[in-house]
Amino acid sequence: MNLIINNDYFNPSNNGIEIIERKGLGHPDSLADMLAKECSRVYSKYCMDNFGCILHHNFDKLYIGGGCFRYENGKAVMYDKIKIKVNGRVSNTMNHQKIDVEKLLTPVIKEYINHILPRVDVENEVLIDVNCTQNTKLNNWFSPESKDDIPDTKKLLANDTSLCVSHQPMTLCERIVHETEEFFWNFDDKYPKPKFNNIGQDIKVMLSRIKNDINITICMPVYNDKFTNLEEYSNIVLYYERLIQDYIIEKEKDNLGNNKITVSVNRNEDGSVRMYSLIKGSCIECGEEGVVGRGNNSNGLIPAFRQHTMESPFGKNERYHTGRVLSYLGNNISLRIYNECKISNSIYCLTRNNNSLMKPFLLYISVDKQISNTEKEKINDIINEELDEETYLVKILNDTSIY
Repeated sequence: MNLIINNDYFNPSNNGIEIIERKGLGHPDSLADMLAKECSRVYSKYCMDNFGCILHHNFDKLYIGGGCFRYENGKAVMYDKIKIKVNGRVSNTMNHQKIDVEKLLTPVIKEYINHILPRVDVENEVLIDVNCTQNTKLNNWFSPESKDDIPDTKKLLANDTSLCVSHQPMTLCERIVHETEEFFWNFDDKYPKPKFNNIGQDIKVMLSRIKNDINITICMPVYNDKFTNLEEYSNIVLYYERLIQDYIIEKEKDNLGNNKITVSVNRNEDGSVRMYSLIKGSCIECGEEGVVGRGNNSNGLIPAFRQHTMESPFGKNERYHTGRVLSYLGNNISLRIYNECKISNSIYCLTRNNNSLMKPFLLYISVDKQISNTEKEKINDIINEELDEETYLVKILNDTSIY
């Protein structure tokens, strides 16, 4: 492994402009990402429990959307169901023992949708199609007869030539974007649940900072049955606009310095309130679609001035896929270096296909200071502890974080 540590860290806070986006948990792309992640995690845990290894699979082409609901005469009318297609390839046998993939994945899909979009009746308003194949040019790759047909059980190699990037700490603005969407959720259950009953969950946050002016633009759907005219709708929007601004200012009061925060919810260019209403809470109800990899990065953000990971981690094999494994472990390493060494850093982890995963071809760490030999030894210890073939899998399979 080529380990390079260099004092060339770029701090976006020092830039005159920052632009950061987050697609909220009810956004179609975020729904696709998290469903793919949970499908892979549940499938992988099943394989470990039953076979002692993770069979080859990928759910990273998952699709959700295409529904058609309309609000007519004071009630919701369904013209077309929401579709969820779990696309990809997956092993459905081990030594000729059948794995009922559909039976395994359907409950976790329904459970997640139930939490995130409580107005969606998953039994009657959603079609779930586990559209996976076992087609491959490799013998027994998706139908192994023993562990001998799963090479990564013996030697752990990277599946791809790919780059993963991690950063710590978050800037003030990055933190605010997270906090803005977190404002709408309760996190005291297995999956988040909406905190408010008059607004939907397809929320998007776009923050721009120009010097010391922080502008937070929020798209927030209001349920159709919670207002009867534009005035009532506007009152709901303005209520949340004030609430969010007070919430962020209070939460970050010790860190704002000279920065000024302005929150705008559902506003037109002239400042008037624009209409954004939904029935079920997400635009998947009105034909919009979401697919894996079009949304947030592994830190839950789309930061325009940060270098980014080339891979989407969602739905990829937790055993050997660079995009999943090294996004997760890279984030851990970056966070630990910051927390334990107080060093701001960016980590670039590059693998080569069929080379070592835990000793990547290049691990480049960009730091914000000249580090001492003691600090370098500590960083090496952190890297060795995280890039540990014996311990990483348990951690990643128990990773229930919501990006």
